[in-house]
Amino acid sequence: MPEPLAAPTPAATSPLPRLCGLIIGLAALVLGVLYGSRQSYPRMPAALTLAVTFPPGIAGETEPLICTGMFREGDLLVVEYVDETTAVLRYDHWGHGGPSSPRIALQSGVARTLRVEMPSLTTYVKPPSGARAPLRLVLDGRELLHTDVPYNGRQPTQIFFGENPIDASGAREFRGKIHGAGGNLIRGGPESYFTTSQRVLAWLRAKPWQFAAVVLASAGLGLAFAWIVRRRRAHPRPARPPRAPQPARPAPPVRAPSPARFLSPADLQRRRRARWWFVGSLGVALVGYAWLVTLGSFKFAYPEIFGSFYDYQARSFLEGRLDVPNDAIGGEAFEARGKLYGYFGPTPALLRLPFVIFNVHFGGLSRGFMLLFFAASLLAAFLLLRDAVKLTRDGSLDSPAEPSPFAIVVLVASAGYGSTIFFLGSRSLVFHEAILAGIAFALWSAWCALRHLHTPARRWWIGALVCGVLSLHSRPPTGLFALTLLGCVVVALISREWREGAGRVARHLGVGVLCVVGQLTLNGLAYLKFETFDPAPLKISRPYADPGRLAHIDGKSFHLVNLPFNIDTYLLRPNFRIEPRFPWIYMGSNSPRRVFPKSKIDLPDHTLALPYAMPSLFALATLGSLLAAIARPGTRPALAVLWAAVLPITLALFAAIATAQRYTGDFCPFLICAAVFGLAASEALAARWRRAARGLIVLLTVAGIAVTVALTLHYQGEYLWGVPEETRVRYQNLRRHVDTFFGLLPSTSKPPPPIRTDVDR
Repeated sequence: MPEPLAAPTPAATSPLPRLCGLIIGLAALVLGVLYGSRQSYPRMPAALTLAVTFPPGIAGETEPLICTGMFREGDLLVVEYVDETTAVLRYDHWGHGGPSSPRIALQSGVARTLRVEMPSLTTYVKPPSGARAPLRLVLDGRELLHTDVPYNGRQPTQIFFGENPIDASGAREFRGKIHGAGGNLIRGGPESYFTTSQRVLAWLRAKPWQFAAVVLASAGLGLAFAWIVRRRRAHPRPARPPRAPQPARPAPPVRAPSPARFLSPADLQRRRRARWWFVGSLGVALVGYAWLVTLGSFKFAYPEIFGSFYDYQARSFLEGRLDVPNDAIGGEAFEARGKLYGYFGPTPALLRLPFVIFNVHFGGLSRGFMLLFFAASLLAAFLLLRDAVKLTRDGSLDSPAEPSPFAIVVLVASAGYGSTIFFLGSRSLVFHEAILAGIAFALWSAWCALRHLHTPARRWWIGALVCGVLSLHSRPPTGLFALTLLGCVVVALISREWREGAGRVARHLGVGVLCVVGQLTLNGLAYLKFETFDPAPLKISRPYADPGRLAHIDGKSFHLVNLPFNIDTYLLRPNFRIEPRFPWIYMGSNSPRRVFPKSKIDLPDHTLALPYAMPSLFALATLGSLLAAIARPGTRPALAVLWAAVLPITLALFAAIATAQRYTGDFCPFLICAAVFGLAASEALAARWRRAARGLIVLLTVAGIAVTVALTLHYQGEYLWGVPEETRVRYQNLRRHVDTFFGLLPSTSKPPPPIRTDVDR
């Protein structure tokens, strides 16, 4: 006989959780709608009817009635007082003046009906040079002025009533009062003219995706709060026992075992110490990187030159398009079917969607995202180091071993200050952000992939695949490494399962197929944009509009004949020089380079080979991983898949038609992944050998930091295009101060005075 169903508990049937969730969801919806519509306004009517109460006049004073536009590009309607009882209304086009009305009686204290037709009220774009449109003023039914005037355009928020915030000539405020047609007092921007309901309706019509996002977020918040309330009611906290007398403590409830419960106090202490050492090292690295990427200003919300492409791309996504306007891509555009596209992947644009939806610092997010990707890269490197230490000790990720403070500091210093990751912070251009985003996602993908190699039952492959695809659509070379690494892990697991006869080969094959599909998404997106599977079809690229330039490389981005040239560039040539002036290390060798007449190189930019640009990471990734493979068998599977995965990206970059220092960043994910094993293996040596290894590692780390910082500062202060003049001046003054301090300037002559900017003067 079946058992009767258990009666639902009171907590499960109570309407309180649903009611609380509904209240929280509605409150979040209201706040979200008010916040989203805060800068959305309907179109201003072509003719405004205002009730103006003039104050007593002050002879010669001018006060604003309506002000539109911005500094140097504004239009104003002002009242100019003749005496205490009379005045004229005057139109002022910035820098050119304008017509005035006949004298009017002020009748101070009496509301006067003023009808205004002004061109800039409805002009939301910059008008053509010399454009004119009608201006009409009617006071109490009497037409005062009707003539054509020049005008400026304005943004929807750039209209002000009774105020002059754009620093035009005249008083800052109108001493009288202005009321709208509905009787509401108007003072300030358009928010004082339009009601809240009008602004919300305008927001819903103009940006329905924002409203949809607010609804989804509010519903999610309400459901989460209802779930929390239901859980709390179903599992209330037990009442506290009385303080006196103190009874014996009850036995703790039985819980599922966790790895931390099997760690000794010493192991837990080592774990906490490792985390705190990383947090401290990361903090130091973030401060330096923030100073670098903001050009010393620590200002993150800044419209960086050629840094707004991803913002425009995110806006295009919201509008259901893939193309972008010319302002977003300019001379780097690919033209297809009369539209402009960028060859940069969509991942950073997808991350910007919440900011674009709510119009948060549009075009000024690149610096903040650069710092975010920098921190994400170092965090992934730390997690890789922890796993490498565990595998080095006993070949298992369940080991309680933790990296030493020395290893943590060296890794953060080498990756954060002594690698191309730091060089990319010289400017938050779209080129640099794309590479840094690709590095960050590739490192996270690699961490998940290596964990999947050792614990395939935990489904780490999902994180590896997702991050690999995101890396691919940030920077194809880094994504190629990440997806190839996951594919190599799949091959290793299939080989292991085949040898052990476990019969789970089909599941691993499915993951391998997904890796291939993930790689093909790059070609699929290219077809949607360019109608070709080539992710960068040079024949439709603006930079390659010159037929001679395209013919030089046969219209292709890769040539095997470039291998000797690029091997020399990336691995062999010491392309730097030492000079007796700060920063002492400079890009570009005084020795002529080898000639490779068969190469088809289009952009041979200054590039420093990996052993000299990143000596610490390069030595740890090569010699260190060799040491790990010989001395620590538990690291061999991970090292094997890492070295196999780097081969396709190496071939691609060595066959490419362009070289640049920033392209060495494409090797950073592999170098960091392999270097952590070399670092872990060196820390596992006997005491005498470990001290010697540490000394060598410190020397290489200091050399890497010196080279990277020197090249970065000089590149930012001398060569990088679009850098503000004050940044260049600050760099030149820094060089003078340092050279003077070390006595590097000629002693027979006084050092030249520091260069000053207009701001300093």
